[in-house]
Amino acid sequence: MPPPRQVIDGLWRCLCPSVDATLLAKAPTLSSTSAIRSRSRVSRKDGLHRHRGARSLSQQSHGYRANIDSFVSPDLYIEPKWPQSQQKSETVADATVTATEIIQATNDLTEVLKEASTPVIYEALRELRNHHGQHGKIRPIIQFLLNNRKEKPNPFIYESLVVANWDITGSADELGFIFDSMVAAGVEPSIGVLQSALKALAVHPDYLLRTDILRSLGAKGARLDKEAKISVTLGLLRDGQFEKALDLLDELVYSDQLVPAWVFEIFIYTLARRGFVEEAVRVMQVRLKARNQNTPSRALPLGTWYFLLDECSRALHHEGTKLVWDHLVQKRLVNPPDGVVINVLNTASRHQDADLATRAIELLAERGVRLGLHHYEALVECYAYNGDLLNALQVLGIMEGADISPGAASTRSIFLLFRRSPELLDGVKEMMENLKAAGYKIPIAALNVVLEAVCEEGPTVDKAFGMYRDLLHLCSSGPDLRTFQILLQKAQKAQTAQELESEMLMYTLKPTRDMYEDFVRCSIVDGDLNTAFNYLAQMELAPLARNSSRRMWISHPTLVQLLKRCFNEMDPRAWAVVDVARERKIDLEIEIKKLLAEMPKETAVSDQRAQEEITMMGAVRPAYEEALDAGDLKTLSSSAA
Repeated sequence: MPPPRQVIDGLWRCLCPSVDATLLAKAPTLSSTSAIRSRSRVSRKDGLHRHRGARSLSQQSHGYRANIDSFVSPDLYIEPKWPQSQQKSETVADATVTATEIIQATNDLTEVLKEASTPVIYEALRELRNHHGQHGKIRPIIQFLLNNRKEKPNPFIYESLVVANWDITGSADELGFIFDSMVAAGVEPSIGVLQSALKALAVHPDYLLRTDILRSLGAKGARLDKEAKISVTLGLLRDGQFEKALDLLDELVYSDQLVPAWVFEIFIYTLARRGFVEEAVRVMQVRLKARNQNTPSRALPLGTWYFLLDECSRALHHEGTKLVWDHLVQKRLVNPPDGVVINVLNTASRHQDADLATRAIELLAERGVRLGLHHYEALVECYAYNGDLLNALQVLGIMEGADISPGAASTRSIFLLFRRSPELLDGVKEMMENLKAAGYKIPIAALNVVLEAVCEEGPTVDKAFGMYRDLLHLCSSGPDLRTFQILLQKAQKAQTAQELESEMLMYTLKPTRDMYEDFVRCSIVDGDLNTAFNYLAQMELAPLARNSSRRMWISHPTLVQLLKRCFNEMDPRAWAVVDVARERKIDLEIEIKKLLAEMPKETAVSDQRAQEEITMMGAVRPAYEEALDAGDLKTLSSSAA
């Protein structure tokens, strides 16, 4: 005897996905191929309906009138004709339960439905579509209608199932099954059903299904209303098709249609979270410029402004940060936390917005936040970039007054300003005098950066040394090692070096190894060799300067100058310098050879060490010497070969 026939309806599969497993368990004789086919979905390239042999929705009759003003066409629902006896009994028995009670029911929904008449249940379904967060009740109500009241699926039930997918518990797959069952039952999806499905797809995006729905609406000659366009726009946004979503949003805004504020909020949150801060700011700007959008009832909540300020300042996006700051923070409508304000300060520093940086600093100071070096340095950079030397120096004075001593790194932006505009050096003395008269403490870092700029502009250290003597009395503290390091690097005379050494001793500053090398270099130029060797001996005991090189002796150029001076004066200490250099693995062979070649013959003959060096070099590299003396590269190449 053949097994009983198992009917699997698409609507039942929507309401109860486990129906397939239940029925297949009761029908063991079904083939595995049939079971898989009953559960799998056919490719959507065939249209909204995925049953083989079914007509395309665009080819079906247009029996339902479109209503562009609403998602749901009002003539979708036709009051069913119940048997007279059933209608009377239900009406009398259930007259006490209203649609509102059904909507408000919580755990005892089934008991409430038993006491309600069928028309009241339909009315509850009709009202539930307008209750946000209550769409999850639609499925159990429809199950009750089909199981207890024996209602047959009708267009309104199908549309209610579509509306149920507006809830987060829905899915695009369920929408596909609903359309499958409608096509199988010969029920044509109306324009209201299709537009309701578009709204569901804004929550549960499915690009192919949305494309099929839009194609079917186009075949019906229906034009999307504002709500449908919003649904399509949000669906594209959820799909990650940001450019298309932004284009549709522009169409909605510039078509003089009132776009709800929550749509802009979704765009701002989504785009900013995905890293598209520029686009999120543009949406905010469009929102602010839209007509009739800035009334209190349609204003964006403060949380959205907070979020945009946080994202823009974190991404160092200047335009967005300034937009939110000017609209809300400056007007004291919002009070961002310290971390966001610091991000705003960093953004202002990156984009050289001194005004925004100043306001951020002022807000932090009003809260009693102890400002650190990094706060003030950002402000100095802003002023220096905009060419405002006076305010940049003033910030340095504020730092000194707050016991935050600026260093060389804090004045790099001011040094670059002097490099761009060297004419500012002419008025810097007057600026510093005015700041001193106004009660500001002038840090030594301000003097150092001025000296550094003067040294770079002039060929000698004389002007910088004069500036040092003129401005030193304005500083709140004496000079530091950086002050003398700047001057010594530019010094060329032994007398200047000795004066600077005396200044250092007066301020109890001990030279570093790099500074002793400058003393040696200046002494070699026009000083005494004994003084140079004395500095060289002290250099071994001197400490290394901060961030200086780790070399333990003088540099190669200074060493060569010392040897030349020794050879010129026939000072025998030259060979001691050569021995120390060789011990320290410093290559001086080429320089020594040149010096020996320039030495007078009578001096070379009388100097035993010079004879040894000449003999050693001649035995090691005679061929190379001849080639170098003759200047013949061909001889050098053949000899190397």
